[in-house]
Amino acid sequence: MKNSSLLLFLMITCAFGYTQKTTNAGKHLGAGLAIGAVGGYAAHKVFKSRGWTWVGAAGSSLAASLAKEAYNQSRGAVWENDDIIYTAIGGIISGLVLDMILDSRRGSGKRCGCSPLAININTVDTDFTADFENGSGDIVAAIQAGYFIKDGL
Repeated sequence: MKNSSLLLFLMITCAFGYTQKTTNAGKHLGAGLAIGAVGGYAAHKVFKSRGWTWVGAAGSSLAASLAKEAYNQSRGAVWENDDIIYTAIGGIISGLVLDMILDSRRGSGKRCGCSPLAININTVDTDFTADFENGSGDIVAAIQAGYFIKDGL
């Protein structure tokens, strides 16, 4: 994932370095980011699939850029492939960002938002009230103490 992010960053940097119209490219990249974020998140909510999130992000920005260029050409402007590419790159970046954000919410087991003292209530012997009659009265402290006593700490 880190290598693909680095490669994408280098491609965008090189693309901006060789272009003459950086302000126009930045606008299209930003539009692609916004459209891709909305399309990707909507696809994620509807289909609940990682692949459809990417399709929604990249596809919506590509479709919007093609529609814009078709509209501009119908009004007498020149078809510009660079605008389509920059908008599509913005959609791909938003797909990458959405994938990273939504992956952290999936709970894949790699990350845990728990404290080190968090316990599984089902594995703790709940008959510990007799041992803590003169304690603080805090149920969380009693559960954690029961967990430590059960493990022999």
